[in-house]
Amino acid sequence: MSTRRKTGDVGEIIVSTDALAKLFGYTRQRINQLGQEGILEKQANGRWPLMKNVQRFIDFLKTGRKNQDDDEHQAMFWEEKALHEKAKREMAEIKLAKLKNQMHDAADVEFVMTNMLVTFRNRILAIPDKVAPKVLGVKSLSEISDIISTELHEALTELSEYDPALFVGGGEDAEDDTVVSEDPEGGGTAAEADGE
Repeated sequence: MSTRRKTGDVGEIIVSTDALAKLFGYTRQRINQLGQEGILEKQANGRWPLMKNVQRFIDFLKTGRKNQDDDEHQAMFWEEKALHEKAKREMAEIKLAKLKNQMHDAADVEFVMTNMLVTFRNRILAIPDKVAPKVLGVKSLSEISDIISTELHEALTELSEYDPALFVGGGEDAEDDTVVSEDPEGGGTAAEADGE
């Protein structure tokens, strides 16, 4: 009668290389090669923990990789997925900010600001031509100062009138960046006043 030791835990069973080769349908050499590659785990020379190696062999058959590579592959996958999700979130935040008119494309800002500054420049350069006829017969320094101040305040007020709607798609439809506005009191255009 052979004496076999009974064990209550299958996870503690240790088998020989021959037994593992017979179980997996491989040769002894292939089992040793899988051990060297890290796919199977050897406890001692010719001794293999059965439960652990059955699990590792099943994982290997499913994925074609050893566990360490799987762990690295999983870590890389989740890292890439996290980076992708972060980029998607940032894109959604930018899109939402644009929809709420809290953020604008650089081209739109450049287009609107250029137009505003060109208009302001032309308005300021037109002030002497506009004010000269008004102050021609005025003798009081305070009246002259008031007339000039009024014109300057009008020009500055025009510049301060910010409208967020100006930034919506302003740069896309723009074909000509020059602004020519009619000067109502000077009789010419602001661009003409610029050239004088």
